[in-house]
Amino acid sequence: MVLSTSEQFSFREGWWKNGSIRLHYVESGWDSSSNLTPVVYAHTGFGTAEVFIPEMKALSPRRCVSCSLRGRGDSDAPEAGYTFDENVSDLDVVVNHLTLDRICVMGWSLGVTYSIAYAAQHPELVSGLVLLDYPARHPKFSAGWAERWSSEPSIKDNPDRMRGMRGLERESAEVLLWDRLDAIKSPILLIGGGAEGALLKQEHVEKYRQHCDYDRFISRVNKFLDYIDDQRGR
Repeated sequence: MVLSTSEQFSFREGWWKNGSIRLHYVESGWDSSSNLTPVVYAHTGFGTAEVFIPEMKALSPRRCVSCSLRGRGDSDAPEAGYTFDENVSDLDVVVNHLTLDRICVMGWSLGVTYSIAYAAQHPELVSGLVLLDYPARHPKFSAGWAERWSSEPSIKDNPDRMRGMRGLERESAEVLLWDRLDAIKSPILLIGGGAEGALLKQEHVEKYRQHCDYDRFISRVNKFLDYIDDQRGR
């Protein structure tokens, strides 16, 4: 289903199952040149596939894919099954379904941890990583983590989303991923908040999008992807 079409940009949505769990994804540039490295995006802890649409448009005509992991967005929210590895497997099945190859994986915040794990599992498929402001460590969420997000517009009064957030909190465990970086041979672009120890908040990112730093971010990502394209063509 094509959701939006303009003279230069369009995107569509799709669904695929990971076992019994139906996953929702959004993609653009599905008919783009094979010389352009596809981008697969991993969202924040409470994010959805749709949050990447502005970047999809900015990176057009490059093929881009973003999946709502279990318990988020329009994907199923089961009662259980929210471990770190099960979240990573959601990325895996969508990439396999779309037969993507030699991809760049981009993760933001908690999505960085899923991106690192996926890239370490599939070094032959990943041509590059873009990691946005998060360490190589998946946290054990403290009690009440899910409830603290309950006022978010995309979660408030949505029982499926809250069930997913509570499942993530309940089944979370600390996973150190520093050693897994050793298994990744592709180039890595690491973008932080600028100051030592910085960790961008949601409201800060929205402000960046409204000002010139967002354009600078897109410019840097495009330059990195151009480099991967050149390496891929050799």
